[in-house]
Amino acid sequence: MTTLPPRVQELAERVAKAHGVELLELDLRRRGRSQVLSVVLDSEDGVDADVVERVTKDLSLELDKADPLPGSYILEVTTPGLDRPLQTGRDFRRQRGHEVEILREVSGEQPRRQLRGTVVDADEREVTLEVDGSEVRVPLSDVVRGKVVLPW
Repeated sequence: MTTLPPRVQELAERVAKAHGVELLELDLRRRGRSQVLSVVLDSEDGVDADVVERVTKDLSLELDKADPLPGSYILEVTTPGLDRPLQTGRDFRRQRGHEVEILREVSGEQPRRQLRGTVVDADEREVTLEVDGSEVRVPLSDVVRGKVVLPW
């Protein structure tokens, strides 16, 4: 991964915000002989293909005008994949109403335990799931791995 000039971050955040989405990740990597500027967008309500297309177009124009990167690059704007691991309160909040699976460390003496339930809420300390009609609070520090349960 290459260090990005702060101006690239500023432009990407401004364009994302103008389209009502959040800049989740931004990095510049080598892929073969090319450089790829990867932009990952998200929002509480998800990001549809039209928004990705508009952000790509507007960000491309802004980057062309400002020219903050030396050399040529490929601009790649995406959203997090469905299989992206859930790790933070923000990750889990975005999945409110969706079914997730959590592998948690119950304690140092007990084996790991798998939970499957619907995300009710989350903050930076814990995630609350509805599991079999009851709410279960899981400290994020106990989460080994979290993922969305795919509907198919």
